[in-house]
Parts: sequence; structure tokens; C-alpha cells
Amino acid sequence: MATLPMSIRFDDEVRTLLKEGVRRTPLTKQELVRRTLRLHLRSVIDQEASTPARRVTHVEPWPRGALARAYKRIEREVWSM
Repeated sequence: MATLPMSIRFDDEVRTLLKEGVRRTPLTKQELVRRTLRLHLRSVIDQEASTPARRVTHVEPWPRGALARAYKRIEREVWSM
């Protein structure tokens, strides 16, 4: 199987963990990343795919056209003063 190199940018926390892994194990950074992906990527994909999209708030969205009616009402009230 042909492989292609892949450039990945890691944040500071991940780099620190990789350095610790290199220090504590006989593995290189590349091998640690490969093994971690092989062991845990499927579970991460399953976990993220099964999580339903949640709304930010518990407030129901306004019905279609309600916002336009509210702005028209405010406009009439402001101009009638």
C-alpha cells in the first residue's frame, strides 16, 4: 500500500504529551501518532457521529415570518409617536 506523508499541526498540549510519550516509551513521535490513531480513531468517529446536533439554547425558534412581523410592528409604533 502506498503511503503519503501528511503534515499535521499539533497544539502545545498534544506536543507535550508526545514528548512525554517519546521519553517514556521506545517509540518515536510518528509511531505514537500512528498507534494512537489505529487504537482510538474508530471510537472517536463513532462517538462524534452519534452525537445529535444540539441547540445552543432551550428556547424554541420563532415561527416563520414572526421576526418580520415584529419589526413591522416596532416600525409602526416608532413612527406613530
